[in-house]
Amino acid sequence: MKISFDERELSGALLCGQLEVNNKPTLMRKTIAGKKNMLVIVDMVKGFCEFGALSSKRCKDAIPEIKRVAELMPDAEKVFVRDCHSEKSAEFGYFPKHCVGEESEIVSELLALGGVEVKKNSTDAFIQLLSARSNLLDYDNVFITGVCTDICVMQLALSVRAYISEFNGNGNVVVLTDAVETYDSPTHNADLYNMMAIKLMEQSGVLVFKRLA
Repeated sequence: MKISFDERELSGALLCGQLEVNNKPTLMRKTIAGKKNMLVIVDMVKGFCEFGALSSKRCKDAIPEIKRVAELMPDAEKVFVRDCHSEKSAEFGYFPKHCVGEESEIVSELLALGGVEVKKNSTDAFIQLLSARSNLLDYDNVFITGVCTDICVMQLALSVRAYISEFNGNGNVVVLTDAVETYDSPTHNADLYNMMAIKLMEQSGVLVFKRLA
């Protein structure tokens, strides 16, 4: 028997718009008190926020909150992860062509924050991040923001969490739900996929907060 369901009906039943997150003030104060923080801003590029086959207004709308977070953490090391493909990228076998040339540029509102840029040619930037920052174990907290929650953000967060745990590190991986977003389409209910990704990350040891302050 074939089982089917309507994603939007299900998301309503699950109260996706009222997502429960670990917004515990005491834990948050302890988390941001670390002396060495990294703020990773994932894929806030023109091809996802402004124009192109995979651009989305929901992704663009995340810009102000990410900028606010960065300004609240002036001493954190900032790392921009950029989807940056060639014309022959293997990803185009299962995703529409995207983030080639101008589409791979960081949006101007965030570029002004300054920081290290890391280019990636796949959905998971972990290898490139580790190559650029081999001292990941030295950070008290790695904050991950950006898009898309259920693809590049989640894959990076889980990879960093697993790496720190593998070497018995003490650092936290933190995701702020107000500073991540995904796209909406007839076959991809953004509220549902946001919720699923956030709960999967939380169950894997990623600390989840609604917002920084």
